[in-house]
Amino acid sequence: MTKYFAGKNRTAVIGGLALLVLVAFGASLSLGKAEERTTVGYVNSQRLVAEYMEPMVQEQLSQETDRLQKELDAEIANLQIEDEEEKLKEAQALLDKYQALLDQRKQELIAPLVLQIRDGIRQVAEARGLTVVLDNTQGLVLYGGMDLTEEVLDVLQQ
Repeated sequence: MTKYFAGKNRTAVIGGLALLVLVAFGASLSLGKAEERTTVGYVNSQRLVAEYMEPMVQEQLSQETDRLQKELDAEIANLQIEDEEEKLKEAQALLDKYQALLDQRKQELIAPLVLQIRDGIRQVAEARGLTVVLDNTQGLVLYGGMDLTEEVLDVLQQ
């Protein structure tokens, strides 16, 4: 039997024992983690947008849209192109330009609000001791969890 544990076989047996110890240690860590509770919350981001973000940007965005529409209309009216097809192409190019300006302005208005919403979610989650918050707009949470939408709206509207 001593011959069996000599040389290469001895290295294989020691390696195998080390692997068994590591697997057992990993299993004990996994069991310890399984006992920790992961608490999940969720929000309806569509509702947060409709009830918080949209009212915050609606007036400014409406004013900006009106201003840009007037500028666009004036530029199109001043086009000095006789060929209708060419005039239509130029008008479309102007429309694309103004749409890009409007999109940029929307982004400027929305970006800080997105950060505020994320911060509100974080505040509520931390206060509740939650480790994970999901977006349940599409109804993906089928069971369990805690709806934080109302609390987040309360935090945002303070």
